[in-house]
Amino acid sequence: MDKVHIGIIGLGMISQLMHLPNLKKLKDVEIVAICDSEHKKAEYISKKYHIKHVYADYNDLLSRDDLDAVIIATPTHMHLEITIAAIQAGKHCLVEKPLARNAEEVQQILDVLDGHDLKLMVGLNQRFRPDAIVLKSFIAGGEIGDIFFIKSGWLQKQMAESGWRSSKVLSGGGVFLDLGLVLLDLSLWLLDYPKVTSVLAINFDKSRSGVEDFSTAILQLDTGQAITIESGWNFEVDKDLLYCNVYGKEGLARFNPLKFNKKIHGSLVNVTPEQIGTMEDIYKRSYYNELNHFIGAIKGLYPLMASGHESLYRMQIVDAIYKSAELKEEIKLDLVT
Repeated sequence: MDKVHIGIIGLGMISQLMHLPNLKKLKDVEIVAICDSEHKKAEYISKKYHIKHVYADYNDLLSRDDLDAVIIATPTHMHLEITIAAIQAGKHCLVEKPLARNAEEVQQILDVLDGHDLKLMVGLNQRFRPDAIVLKSFIAGGEIGDIFFIKSGWLQKQMAESGWRSSKVLSGGGVFLDLGLVLLDLSLWLLDYPKVTSVLAINFDKSRSGVEDFSTAILQLDTGQAITIESGWNFEVDKDLLYCNVYGKEGLARFNPLKFNKKIHGSLVNVTPEQIGTMEDIYKRSYYNELNHFIGAIKGLYPLMASGHESLYRMQIVDAIYKSAELKEEIKLDLVT
């Protein structure tokens, strides 16, 4: 296939600021159609990006025979229905995280996917950050010795696109499902997906919205390693804070900003490579890299990362974290990775 013909369902901030501009940069992609329940908004965007076909009903978009793939960037409660419909229509799918509200819904999607020769990817752009890729390579090379601990966090001054995100029925959860899930995926990916044996979590609903707006969790792994994740909305910080600190027996590595301290002859030495771009540039490139990977995987150039099947394991851990917070106790796990 020379070009992948793609449609976009859901035209919120991420689609407008990241998906559409980056897809336009890819020479082997043609955006055939877009869809949003706010039809006037969709028409405006279609004119801006010179896209011929505009729909208010996603079923009309999916009925097109000239579409190879779709990006689904709607509120989370719609992911199950739309993704299943897209698979049944024979379209490859990139679904913005989370794939669904819980592991049960993810399993329903995978049951439909089985038997179809289609790619199902979950949008986890932090994996595709240039600094995260360098960080993983540095860890894999044993530069800071055996890893024993990852401390990660994402605190935002305000909630992005509030509204449906603060409804448990629509979103499936609060800040952990929005931000903590990204850190969970990133941390497990950096460690090559060890098995999580237990979780202990505490959630807080400071704003009394019905979902947690601050969460802290600790995960124990079968390798003896541990991960902590803190995530918060409407947090009193000078600016949004995203971090992932990786502790090894021979040093420390982190990103945002990228920094490596390695023990050499008994002393810690800063061995950080030259800056690979501004924080804004790194963020934008993460979406470009993610979309380029999705298109390349459709074309058979390389194996798919962040697949729907991977998502099931992640969501089982997420469900356990919410259960731990609800019961106020540690939850033991025996999951198949």
